[in-house]
Amino acid sequence: MKKCKMNRVTIKDLIYGGVNELMKNRNYYYSSAGSNYAHWTEEGKEELLNFVILMSKNIAEAEIQELDKRAKAMVLKELKGE
Repeated sequence: MKKCKMNRVTIKDLIYGGVNELMKNRNYYYSSAGSNYAHWTEEGKEELLNFVILMSKNIAEAEIQELDKRAKAMVLKELKGE
């Protein structure tokens, strides 16, 4: 089975969407009268941390992919004599 690789834009969208969805769950996040009176519950903090840990693995993989891509481009440029 081929491993699914995500790029930075996809990861950013997933993080934003994931946190936004967690915030919609009143068991995790509570807000009344605006952001000045908003807070994460203990359960919400735990789920948010778990989500960030999960997404950090994707971020690390995307950074490795980007570095590999740049390295290959540099080698090709050097071989072409540019």
